Amino acid sequence: MDIKEIPSIPDREKRFEEITVDCYDEYEVLSAFDVYLTDALRMPFAATWGMPGTAQAERVSILGVAETDDYEGVRLRVRHSDGDEYAVLADQLWAEDAASANAIVLDDYRAYVAGGGLPFDPYEEE
Repeated sequence: MDIKEIPSIPDREKRFEEITVDCYDEYEVLSAFDVYLTDALRMPFAATWGMPGTAQAERVSILGVAETDDYEGVRLRVRHSDGDEYAVLADQLWAEDAASANAIVLDDYRAYVAGGGLPFDPYEEE
């Protein structure tokens, strides 16, 4: 299955299975989500930085994947309404069109993070 088709799968569990096929550890899973966001998001698109409907929510345009960090996760490059660009954690972004494939991809990533999906910090274990 082409990665761009994954958001069309109605069941999140089945989407996760497609995203993480052939992943053997948490680092490979994070890398798979990086690829999912890179290939399945249809950029640029309008989004909200911060929980929609809250006073802190700000409108932005998502431009692409900025970077991935093993402990913080995927950051997306966004352009704020003032023209400045930032690298923002993907789980802090919501697609403006809640019924779009972009919304599904971001929701999947938030579910992955909320489920404890980021690799652990070995220094916290000591």
